[in-house]
Amino acid sequence: MPVGGARRVVVVALAALAAGCAPVPSQPPVAVVPDETVEVLPAAAEAPAAPALHGNSIERVGRQLTVRVRARGCGRLGTASAVAVGPRLLVTNRHVVTGAEELELNYWDGTSARARLDALALADDLALVRVSLRLPAVARLAASDPDDGAPVLVVGYPNGGRQTVERGEVVEYARLREPDDASPVMRMTTDIVPGNSGGAVIDRNGELVGVVFGVETETGYGLAIPASAIRALLADGGTPAAPGCA
Repeated sequence: MPVGGARRVVVVALAALAAGCAPVPSQPPVAVVPDETVEVLPAAAEAPAAPALHGNSIERVGRQLTVRVRARGCGRLGTASAVAVGPRLLVTNRHVVTGAEELELNYWDGTSARARLDALALADDLALVRVSLRLPAVARLAASDPDDGAPVLVVGYPNGGRQTVERGEVVEYARLREPDDASPVMRMTTDIVPGNSGGAVIDRNGELVGVVFGVETETGYGLAIPASAIRALLADGGTPAAPGCA
């Protein structure tokens, strides 16, 4: 696929919360964030071939870092994913937790804990969640974003079910047209379905290189917010989350 020139594609972000304040259903529904337009960014240079991911150790790291999130509030119920970035701190998508009054976390080993929304990113679809129970593992955030062609693992809880690990690679980067100050997003050859939102994107070193936030409807490519945006959110602390329904 050519990446030298900009072109328009349609993307849709996957939310884990049902739209509107309807009665809570017996099964978590999934809402869709309105379509946005992005343009593919030209590659700076041809990326060298990256070595493949090996063994179960990297998968184990990803599984330990990624938790399931159950969110309730304002008559809404949903499930998604989140990633441990501190002993009692997780990062997930803003669209997953905005308006939630109650957050429950389920760890890969079966442990559960309560959590609260702590802060939101201003431009990117990211949020920080605080939890009282110490997390069993914490991500090592990559020092730089992966190159085009780099292999990755995507870990999450599709449809709120069992944790899964998907292999793929970074295709290229694209920029959302709105908001215009949002970070470039990673396009990946991984299957993304409702519930994957907020899940970890892990590189061959077991480092966190992104957080899933959507899927591109035209190509089916998964979309993720890269490590550089996560690092910026952790550095400035984000904006305090306002209580009440979104």
